Amino acid sequence: MPDIREHTALEIGQRLELRGQDSSSWIIVLVGDSSTGAKLEHFRDDIASVLQKPTRIFQIETKTFEELREELHNPGNDVAILVADDGLTAELWSSFDLMRGAIERAGPIVLWLSGNSIRHMTENAPNIRSYVGSSFFVVGPDGGFMTAEERAQRLTELIEHYGFGNEELIHRAQLKTLPPDPEIIEWLVLLGRGDLV
Repeated sequence: MPDIREHTALEIGQRLELRGQDSSSWIIVLVGDSSTGAKLEHFRDDIASVLQKPTRIFQIETKTFEELREELHNPGNDVAILVADDGLTAELWSSFDLMRGAIERAGPIVLWLSGNSIRHMTENAPNIRSYVGSSFFVVGPDGGFMTAEERAQRLTELIEHYGFGNEELIHRAQLKTLPPDPEIIEWLVLLGRGDLV
């Protein structure tokens, strides 16, 4: 069975730290929903603590592209957490994708996305998807998002819903025969196989 170990927000911060001060890293953090509650604030605080850098949160859909670009570059070396709600349209994702070079910066960008948002990004923002690579993370129990029992329960629900197991999922993903359902994307990320999204 693949490694399904979740990561704490502190571990994610340490991984970003290992990439260096001006790494221009783009990563995705999978959340159950993309809402901006206490989870997001705790995550921001933990990342800021590990990296010893200011960490700001941006709601993508509430800003024009020009506003987002300006704010991301002033300053451009802190940590930016970009939250994309499930309702972010295909058109906005495509625009965001086309403008990705203009928002590239020295500081890391963390995309805070639900499974549904990841599906929209994958379908409509292929260049951003390539920036991310396999840097998908699920925040674990110390990060307050998903306990091992909750993860096991969710995996069981997905297996029952689709009628096949984890190994079959990975095999079909490698053959590229899976539908782009948000639940399939979530399942792959929960299994630590974001590289197959």
